Amino acid sequence: MADVIPTHYSTQFSSNWISRIQQGKCRLDAFIEYDDFMGERKRYDRMSSQSAQQRTERKGPTRITDTTSDSRWAYRKSFDIANLLDADDAKNLAPLVLPTSQYVMDHAKAYNRNIDDQAWQSASGVVITGELGTTETAFPVAQAIAEGGTGLTLAKLLSAREILEEADADDDAPDVLCVTAQQLTNLLNTTQITSADYNTVKALVAGQVDTFMGFKFVKIQRLTKVGNTRTCVGWRKGAIKIMRGAKESKISIRGDLSDSTQIRSTWHLSGVRLHDELVFTIDCLES
Repeated sequence: MADVIPTHYSTQFSSNWISRIQQGKCRLDAFIEYDDFMGERKRYDRMSSQSAQQRTERKGPTRITDTTSDSRWAYRKSFDIANLLDADDAKNLAPLVLPTSQYVMDHAKAYNRNIDDQAWQSASGVVITGELGTTETAFPVAQAIAEGGTGLTLAKLLSAREILEEADADDDAPDVLCVTAQQLTNLLNTTQITSADYNTVKALVAGQVDTFMGFKFVKIQRLTKVGNTRTCVGWRKGAIKIMRGAKESKISIRGDLSDSTQIRSTWHLSGVRLHDELVFTIDCLES
C-alpha cells in the first residue's frame, strides 16, 4: 500500500526566502572608473594632445600652441524597484528593511547589474557631445568589427587588439571584453586555434582563467542581440566613466492598499564614453 501523508499534517514553509538564479555581483567593477555626481547632468571637457617645439634661437619670441577641445555629457538616469506584501504576510517575515533582508539584497543585486549594463552600454552607445550637450554622436564605424557570418574568432580578437594598440595609449590599464557564453564556445571550436591556444581557451571556458590575448573576459548574458547577431563590447579601463548618484532603500506602510508593506529601492546612474579610440565592438553570429 502506498505511503500517503495524512491530511491533518500541517504544511511547513522555509523561514528564509531563496533567490532565483541571477547575477548578483558587479562583474565589471575592476574595469570601470567611477565618478559621484549630483544634479541632472555632468560635462566632461576633453583636450587634444600637445607637442613641444624645439627652440632654435636664444631670447626668441614665445611660440603659442593652439589646442582643440570638445565636451561630452552624462545625463542622470533614475531607477527603482519595489515589492509589496500584504499586511498579514509582512507580520510573519523577518525584518524586511535590514541589509540582510532578502528583498533588500535582491535590490542590491539589481543595482549591481545596472552598473554592468551602464558600462557596456555607455562604451558602445551614442554619446552626447557639443558645448551645450545637444548633439548625438554615434559609435565610430572604425571601432566596430563586423560579424562576417562567424562567431568569436582569433581573427576578430587580433583585430580588436590592433584597434587598441593603434590608439598608442599607455598600456598599464587592463583591457576587458564582455561576451556571452556562446562566444567562448565559438572560440574553443575555431579552426585556426593552436594547441597552446586551445588549452588556454579550454581553461577560459571552464572558468580556471579569465585572460586570453591580453583581454579579461567577462560574461554578460544581457549584451545586445539583434536577430542572430550578438554585439560583444570591449575597452581599456579609463575609456568610460560611470557616474553614481544617490541610492536608498526604504520601507513604508501603504494605507491606500490595506496597510500593505512596500519595500522600495531607488538609485541614479549614468555613463559616458570618453575615448572612442579605446573602445571596440565585435559582432558575432549567435543563433
